[in-house]
This record gives sequence, C-alpha cells and structure tokens, in this order.
Amino acid sequence: MALDIVIGEDDLASIRTLREALHAQFQVDFFPGFLGTLDEQLPLQSAEFYANTQKNQYEIAFAIGIKVSEDDEGEAQHLILGMNIAIKPDKITGGKRPAEYGGKIDVPVSDDVRLAFEGQFTSKMGDMYVAQLNVTGEPSIPLHALFGGVAPGLAALIPEELAIPLGGNVVAVLSGRAGSGLGSRILVGVGFHAGVNLGQLPLVGLYFEDGEAQADFTLELLATTHDFTHKELKALNGVLEELSSPFLIRPSSSGAQDLTRGAHLVGYAAFGDVRRTWYTPLRPRSGSSNPFLAAAGRAPRSAPDDALVTVGQNGAWIDVQRAVGPVHFARLGLTYGDGAAELVPEIVISVGPLRLLLNGVSVRLPLPGGDPELRLDGFGLAYENDALRVGGAFLRSERDGFEEYAGMAALELRLKASGGKPPASLGLAAIGAYAYVEDKPSLFLYATLKYPLGGPPFFFVTGLSAGFGYGRSLEEPRLEDVARFPLVAQAMDGSGDDDTEDPGVVAAGQLRDLSRYIRIAPDAGFLAIGVKFTSFKMLEGFALLTVELGDRFELGLLGLTRLEVPFGVPEPLVVMETALQARFAPSEGTLLVQGQLTDASYLLSPSCRLTGGFAFATWFAGEKAGDFVLSIGGYHPSFKVPKHYPTVPRVGFDLRLGSTLSLRGEAYMALCAHAVMAGGSFAADFEAGPAWASFRMGADFLICWKPYCYDVHLRQHFKFGLGPLSASLGAELHVWGPDLGGYAKLKVFLFSVTVRFGNRDAFAPTPIGWDEFRASLLPAREEVCSIAVAEGLMRQIKTVTGEALWVVNPKDVALTTDSVIPIKEAFHPAEDEPTTGNGAFGVAPMGVTAGDLRSELRVSIWYDDVDVKPDKFKFSALKRRAPAAMWGEPQMSGDRLRFPDVNGTKFVEGALSGLRIEPAQPPRGDVTDAVPVKPLLFEPESAGGDHAFAALPAFRAAAGEPDERREAIQRSIAGHAERDALLAALGFDPAADVVLDAGVAGTFVRAPQVKDTSAAA
Repeated sequence: MALDIVIGEDDLASIRTLREALHAQFQVDFFPGFLGTLDEQLPLQSAEFYANTQKNQYEIAFAIGIKVSEDDEGEAQHLILGMNIAIKPDKITGGKRPAEYGGKIDVPVSDDVRLAFEGQFTSKMGDMYVAQLNVTGEPSIPLHALFGGVAPGLAALIPEELAIPLGGNVVAVLSGRAGSGLGSRILVGVGFHAGVNLGQLPLVGLYFEDGEAQADFTLELLATTHDFTHKELKALNGVLEELSSPFLIRPSSSGAQDLTRGAHLVGYAAFGDVRRTWYTPLRPRSGSSNPFLAAAGRAPRSAPDDALVTVGQNGAWIDVQRAVGPVHFARLGLTYGDGAAELVPEIVISVGPLRLLLNGVSVRLPLPGGDPELRLDGFGLAYENDALRVGGAFLRSERDGFEEYAGMAALELRLKASGGKPPASLGLAAIGAYAYVEDKPSLFLYATLKYPLGGPPFFFVTGLSAGFGYGRSLEEPRLEDVARFPLVAQAMDGSGDDDTEDPGVVAAGQLRDLSRYIRIAPDAGFLAIGVKFTSFKMLEGFALLTVELGDRFELGLLGLTRLEVPFGVPEPLVVMETALQARFAPSEGTLLVQGQLTDASYLLSPSCRLTGGFAFATWFAGEKAGDFVLSIGGYHPSFKVPKHYPTVPRVGFDLRLGSTLSLRGEAYMALCAHAVMAGGSFAADFEAGPAWASFRMGADFLICWKPYCYDVHLRQHFKFGLGPLSASLGAELHVWGPDLGGYAKLKVFLFSVTVRFGNRDAFAPTPIGWDEFRASLLPAREEVCSIAVAEGLMRQIKTVTGEALWVVNPKDVALTTDSVIPIKEAFHPAEDEPTTGNGAFGVAPMGVTAGDLRSELRVSIWYDDVDVKPDKFKFSALKRRAPAAMWGEPQMSGDRLRFPDVNGTKFVEGALSGLRIEPAQPPRGDVTDAVPVKPLLFEPESAGGDHAFAALPAFRAAAGEPDERREAIQRSIAGHAERDALLAALGFDPAADVVLDAGVAGTFVRAPQVKDTSAAA
C-alpha cells in the first residue's frame, strides 16, 4: 500500500513538521541524527509513505532543500537531497531508529544537466551522508560548474580548466555540526591517477624493478564548501574505510595542515615503509582570493613525528628524508599549472662514493586523465676518493621558445710528492651550453687548467684557460664586477662552491650568471684565451684576452691581480687586489685601458681600506675623434666629467679605529686635451664622549703648458669642541704664475685676515711667440702637411735616393692631404672658390684670435710639368676636432691670457684638416690611350767595345769513321786545357768541381759529328 502524504502549507511545510507527525503516528525516530544538525526549517520538496502492515515494514521517501549558499542577489541556493528510509526493527535502539538508511543527492549542474549521487547515512561524526556518483554519458565536467549550482562562492575559487571524470571515483560527503552555525558542509573527492609507478623515472627505475621495492603515487582532488580540521579528516577517513568506500579521504601527514575551503590536489606516495599525504591548494581564478594561499608558507610541526609541509603559490612540498636502497627521497612536491598536476621529487642516488643528484625530475599528470609524462632536466654527479675528485652537472632548460642544454664538469687529481717537492694537484674544469635557435646552432665552451706549468720567477704560469662561442656574443662586465665575472672567477677560485653538496646547484648558478654576459646572437661569436700566473710568490694574477667576432671586431682584456705581503699567511699586512680591463673597438674608434682596486684591498689591517683606480682612453674615429684622457684617481673637483670619460675612484685610504678615530686620504691626477690637473685631501675625525675634533686639508692644482701657467689652491681647517662649546682655526693659500702671485688667508674663530703678494692684478700668463709655439707644439716643417694614398695602393717602390713611388689602381685610387694646423681655406684646381670648414679658431697660446689668423692649403696637380685639366679630379673636405688648448679662441684679459677653465671648451668642432682627391670620372675599362707602334718594333743595335761578341768561324765536321769520332770524344771530354783555364778564371777548381768520364763516348748509339780542329779547317 502506498500513501501519498499531502504537504500542507501550515502543517507539513518543513522536515521538522514531517518528522514530528510520523514520530507521533508510529512512535519511531524516522530521521537520522544528521538531519537534526542541519537547519530545522529545511523546505520540504516532496514526500511519499509506503506501508506493509503484514510484514510490519514501512518506507518513506522525501526530498528536501538544504541551503548551502546565496547568489549575488541574496537568494538562497539549495541542494536537493532525496532520502529513502526503510523502517525495520533495530536491536541497538530498541526499535526506536531505523536499521538502514539510503538516499540520493541531486546536484544541478546546468539547466539541462543534473547529477545524482547515491549513498548511505552513518551516525559517525554527528551523522553524515556518503554518496557515490553513478552516471554514464559525458566523460568529464568542469569542477567549478559542479559547484556553481550549489555554491557559487566556492566555484570562483576553482580553476576553470579543471575537469573531473564522471565515470571515475567521485565521492560526495554531506555532513553537519549541531549548534555550530555553519550549516551543512559538502566535500567532494575525485580520483584522477592511481598507482603511478615512480620506478619509471630515469636513473631511478633500475632500483625499483623487483616487487619488494616499489614506489607508487596516487593523485586525487578534494573540494569543500567549508574547512575540515586534520582531526575531522582522520575520523572521516576511518568512517569511509568502515563503509568500504571506493574512495578514501586521507588526512595530511602534517598535523598542522588542515583542509580549507576551496579545491586541493592531494598527493599520496607510498615507497618502502614510507607513506606521505599532503595537500596543494589550487590557484584561484582572477578576481578571487584564497584565504589559505594568502597565508601560504611553511606549516609548523604539531608533533615531533609530523612531516614538514611547505606551501607556495600553486605548489606544496613535504619532507620525506627516507631512502629505499640507494635512492634517497629528500622531499616530494606537488604543483599545478596549465591543466596538469606535476609531481616533483627531490632524489639523490648514492652508490659507494658516487652520488647522482637528479635535477628537475618530475612526473606530469594531465587532468582529468591521460598518460603520465616523465621528465628529467638534468643531473649532478659527485665522486671523491683520496686521489681523485670529480664533479659535474648536466642540465636542460626551456628558454624563450627553445631548449638549451648545458653542462659543467670539474676534475681534480691529487699527485704524490716526488723529488723533495711538495705534492701538487692537477685540476680541469669546463662549462658550456648548446641551443638551436632560429634554425641555427648556438653554443659556447669555456675550460680551465690548474697546474704549475713553470716559467721565470716574475711570471710563473700556474694555469691556462680557453673558450669560444658560436652564435653567442660576449658582453664584458663593468670594471667593479671583474672579480665576480664568471670566466675570471672560475680561473681564480675554481669551478664553484666546494661546500655545496649539489653540483647541479653550482652549474645552474654559474649558467645563470653567465647568461648575463654570454647571450645568444645568431651572427656573432667570440674567442677567449687566459693565463694564470704568479710573480715572485707575492703576486697572483689572471689575464683573459677576448676577441669579439661577427658583425664587429673587438679586442678585450680582463684581468685580476692580487698582491699579498707576506704571501701565503692567513692575515697579510698588505693586500692589493686590482681589477684590470682593456677594450679596443675599431668600429667605435675607442681604445680604453683601466684598473681599479677591489674592496678586498687593505693596508696593515682590514680596517684600513685602500681605494683607487686609473684609466687611459683615446678616441681615434667617430664624433669623439681626437679626444683623450689619462687619469689616476679621478678628476679635479670642479671638472664636469664628459659622459664618455671613464669613471675613476680616488686613490686613497680609509682607516677606522673603532668608533673614536677615523682617517681618510685621497689623491688624483688627470690629463686631458686642454689641461692637466692634480690634487688630494686628508681628513681626520675624533670623538670621545662630549669631546670631539675634526681636521681637513686639501690641495688642487691646475696646470697648462705653452703658455706655461699654473694655479695652486691649498687649504686646511681645524675644528674642535666640548659639548656645545666649539672653536675653529683655518688657513688658505692661493698661488698662481708664472709671474708669482697670490694671497694667504687666516681664519680664527669669527675673525679672518687676508694677505696678498706678488702679481696681485693679473695672475694669468702672457702669450708666447711664433718661434716658441712652433718649436714646442708643432712637428718638423716637412711633417706639418702630408699626403697619403687612402685607397687603391698596389705597391710602393723606393728609388735610389730613397724617394717613395706609389703604384696605384687608377680605378680605385684616392689621395688625402693632412695638415697639423687647422685650415681656414683650401684652394684646388676643381673650383675657383676655396673649400672651408669651421673657421672659428685661433692660436690660443699666442693670443691670436680667429679674425687675425690666416691659414691656407693649396693643392696643385701636374703631369710632365703641365697642370692637369680641372675636371679630371674631384675634391672633398676632411674635417676633425682640434684641441681648444692650442687652436681655440684665446680668452684675453688685457695683454694676458685668462687662466683656462677646467670645464671650458675642449675642442674646436669641424675644423678643416685636409682634402680627399679622387678621379672625377673613373677610366673606362674598354678604352685606353693611343700607343705609338714604332717603339714596339724590333730594332737590334750592335754593342761595341767590351760588350761586342767576337766573330765565330762556321762549324766544320772532321772526316773519319764512327770509331774515330768516338776516340776523339774520349781524348777531349775527360780533360781539356782551354776549358779548364776558363773554369779556373771563373773561380772553379776543374779537378774537384768537374767530373767527366771518357767512357761516355761509348754510350752513343750513333757517333756524333766532331769539329775539325786542323789548321786547314
């Protein structure tokens, strides 16, 4: 019999009223305690009652709505829960409770799709409902869509691309906590990959082939609308085991890691006797936040035997520190990205003294399903015994659209002592990388040898290095970074950190540092050659010569020297470590040499630091052509350093004796195109309680030459005090010349006195004359103006008088004239008007202004003392910078030159220096000049005198038979008086230098003719 219970709006509107009515009628508690923990005002959707009075069995079926969330407009979202309860006698409850519970959960996924979970209730954990999804059809469904119908807030925390397989293990748990105010809690678990064999990993599977040593991994997913504590999860997993659920919800191996609201990947690893479970929170979608990720970090241990879990963005790692045979698992990581989970174990394989450290080993597990993808980015190798030490690493990395393979290897062989010599060692180290980019290979290799090769005491070679790059460019470091430059550091200090246990970490670090300097460039390349040396066992150094190839050619030199006195002691008295750098770039027209003391330099004690550097630079092409600078310790304080000048620190020291006394000293010198400058300073500071004192002194010099002049500024200041009381004493001396003059100033407290002396009115120099200017600042007369072949020179011939004759290609020839003196006007045959440049220049040392100076260049071209036609050649101007100290507009003060400004104009730009002369029209290859035929005819002329040849009689053969002719040859060939006399006159010894055998006459098949030497003939 079936009885439909009609739901009235007043009496049966909720599950509470239905429960009360049935309990009053049958005196049986129909409903599990789980429903009592939920909202008692659950809306009732439908209800049916079945009764079998003969068998005393009853069954009720109903559907209720459980509020799980609210939508954006505040409307309640309900999960429809269907329940079938069979009422049978229950011995435990004395018939007061049903013996069996059954039910289903209806989950709306979309308007057309609804999922049905079937399961059973349990009274454990305040009653809960465990249901298994039973569905066929769609292979998978987005996880956020599953929760979107019942918990939109939770759906926003789940990655959109994450889907679950509907046909797999999907378990839903619905539970409530009476009086908690949390309402119902929903937890869904999904099994993705079960029993992944870690023995398939490269280099690891060899040790997991037998059945006794296995390493398996299982990946699952948990999504929950509310938090579950570690204790609750442990109890929940026990219930699932009692119910023989196909899916277990394992608590984390870390007691401090709970399951928080949101979606989590669950990793479960089992190898040997080790079992580890840990959770990885998934990254929320854009615009959402995850409270667990916001507080991500290292979960503390709640008990000594807890496993430490470290949680990061989209990943979590759990400590293992256990071994299975030679395979040691340090940590296990589980990360998520791009629709796949990735297991990242940290593994070390130890076989005797050999250790292999796997780098970047991982198992990629596509979601929701697919075959696992094994990956190994590289491995490190370490081996050591009494005589040999080997380390290496081989890595694979993904860069911008390509893969790069890199490696590092180091070997040290310890040699035994022999012949009274101390034991030595031989070390080899190499690092390199290879990639295939844009259909072109790109690689580099750098190797070092550490071994005493020998040499003189001042240059004893202790090591060599060499490297090359193809499809790579080498960028040199800044001077202050030379000591840390990887190619220098490897040669000086070795291949890496000897204290680390992972060569892969060393290789990755070195490659990361090298990537800043060695970059992929398809049309570039480089070479590098280095030598490490010592000098008198006091100085140790390394020099590396580099050659940049490809689109440009450039030479570079990097060096590092370290001077220790005494050498080889733990704390030497003097340490001077100098970084050196040189650069020659023809395309830029730059030559630069500079050096600088590093921070490791000191005198007497590390508390007394040494500083300083030097630089020389010259520019021979481009817009800076003609400029140069030489500096030791920097520049004048008032000098505005051009951007292209190298930065040079002051040469000095900085001594600090505790917090009481500090001493500092500095010095500098610089020479540039228009001035030379030098100076220095000294400072001392003292402080002891309320007493204090300070002392300052300094000097700056500015010197010009031709005209010779100088400006010297000396100063000192002393100040002291006790608490708020203070006093000061200062002095200043300013001297100029060459006509000595200046002033002295003394300052005591608030009073000062100034005393002037010598040339008070004008301290600037007087101009020099032409003879002095020419003798001092110009080259020899014949060198002031010159001409050269710029292009088309085939060879050069020297005449008897030493004059040079040029043989040129008329098609490509180009001549250039050059004048040391800037030119105002240049005259040439091609134009009537002169060629000009920047004429705003004079002769500064002579006080000659631009308007008073005239300089001309005249070019004439003639052939056979006849001027060539003007249209045969074309002329173009050559311009360059002229130093303003010589050719600038003089700054006059009366009849004297003003003292040069250190920041004044350094060059006269665009001054005319010469002309370029080229054929106006290159000769045609098919047209030549007319050549007379007569000189080409053969007209022999007799040479008389000593050069005349004597008349020779005609040849007449002697009569006779062949045998007679052979006998004549035998008589004359071995010895001949006239022939011997001629050879002796020429300096030969006929007996020693001429060996002829008379028997040669018999070798003729037919006897030749013999000259008739008779008188008649």
